[in-house]
Amino acid sequence: MDFEEEPPPKEWGLDPFFFMFAKLYIKDILELKPSKLGRKIHFYKSHPVTKVEILGAVVFKQEREKFTCYGVDDGTGVIKCFCWKNSRQNKASDSGQSVGGLPMARQELQERSTLELGDLIRARGRVKTYREQMEISAYSYCKVDDPTLEVQISWMREVPRLYRKYYDKPCLGSSAGKRPGDTGSDGPLTLSKLVALMAEQLREFLRESKVSTFSLQDLETVDSLVSVACRPLESVPTEEEAEIAASNAKRVRHVFTHAAQKLEEEGLAFVKKCYPVKVYQVTVKDQELLRVTRQIILADCKLPHNADQGCHFLSVFRSVTERFRSVNKAALRQVLDALELSSDIVSSTGSHYVAF
Repeated sequence: MDFEEEPPPKEWGLDPFFFMFAKLYIKDILELKPSKLGRKIHFYKSHPVTKVEILGAVVFKQEREKFTCYGVDDGTGVIKCFCWKNSRQNKASDSGQSVGGLPMARQELQERSTLELGDLIRARGRVKTYREQMEISAYSYCKVDDPTLEVQISWMREVPRLYRKYYDKPCLGSSAGKRPGDTGSDGPLTLSKLVALMAEQLREFLRESKVSTFSLQDLETVDSLVSVACRPLESVPTEEEAEIAASNAKRVRHVFTHAAQKLEEEGLAFVKKCYPVKVYQVTVKDQELLRVTRQIILADCKLPHNADQGCHFLSVFRSVTERFRSVNKAALRQVLDALELSSDIVSSTGSHYVAF
């Protein structure tokens, strides 16, 4: 696997990038590649990035009722950083501590959370794409007083070192860091690996085609998919797998069934109906589901307790599943991502949403 390629989802958690606030140059944040799976995951080379930390100067400022948008410039690029007002998202303000953990008075916190043009800002937040542009939704932020440039010099020393030592190298233990002769994903083709391969082919097929619903029987008429399902197995470790592999029809049905289940677990599809045959719905192509979800968020945001942060994910999930019972949490996140991409909603925190 090439270092520039996206690793499979099962390897994302092996990479520390997945959990950390990555200290990236803004130029590289703007060039992050979105995951092929359509989740709120972006990639720097083969590293999965969800959260970042930036340090830069405020070059523009836009005040809104519920948030302030700062344009942050670190010398490599400019990115929008959305800082929400009266939100528990700003953990420093709620805890009475600065980002570094030092106690300070609330008055000083208020001063540090109010920035003007030219001020130095340090922010941590989630990266996301909005109207095809990268931006940051801040979890915490503060004004940095740096009259002797000590903080900026320290940052300029630390970040290049992180790039050299970690960011520009593949994660140890992932397939991106393995040579062709290594054991692991390059081993003999087994039934489980064939299912994983079919799941990847199905994702690509559904993404590029106009298909919005499908059954297993429909998939078995697609020659390009059937050819993958019919690939000869190189290893059959159990008697059950040997029995399935012996019959071409059984193997094709087994591969398609379990590949579709993988897509269902990932939220890319959900069961539309079960009788007389099971029919799957491509999640982001269900216009009714998109419309209902947006209406639920729009209605819930009008409630007094949702006025500040918006509607919580779990509240949306409960309401959606009253009408679409087979939609799981992963599928709902796909829907919310699609609505956010089309500018119908915006995430005010990692789990709250506001509709327009």
